[in-house]
Amino acid sequence: MSLELEGQMIPAGMLGSARIVIQQDKFVSLAMGATYEGTIEIDAGQSPKTFNLHFTAGPEAGNTSPGIYELDGENWKICLALRGDNRPQGFATAPGSGHACEILKRQTTQ
Repeated sequence: MSLELEGQMIPAGMLGSARIVIQQDKFVSLAMGATYEGTIEIDAGQSPKTFNLHFTAGPEAGNTSPGIYELDGENWKICLALRGDNRPQGFATAPGSGHACEILKRQTTQ
């Protein structure tokens, strides 16, 4: 639904059909011309709730992105580090932060 990258909102028209598919502890992210795959590790006991994306395939293979998340009905708000292990502390980005925030809407499969 929305993407903010280091303090800049990305126009919705540029997001195309970007999506993240999660099945158990595996994820596939199809976004802006690249496919990313890996495992997701979630800790809902933290405040805010945290996750780590461990990339096993795609341009980020071998890297990990720590993040935070909120679930609100069908919406999943995430903020994650694009590089390094600097886990975001809130749901906002700033120039040079190395963070991205997204709001994704759940789609049901038929």
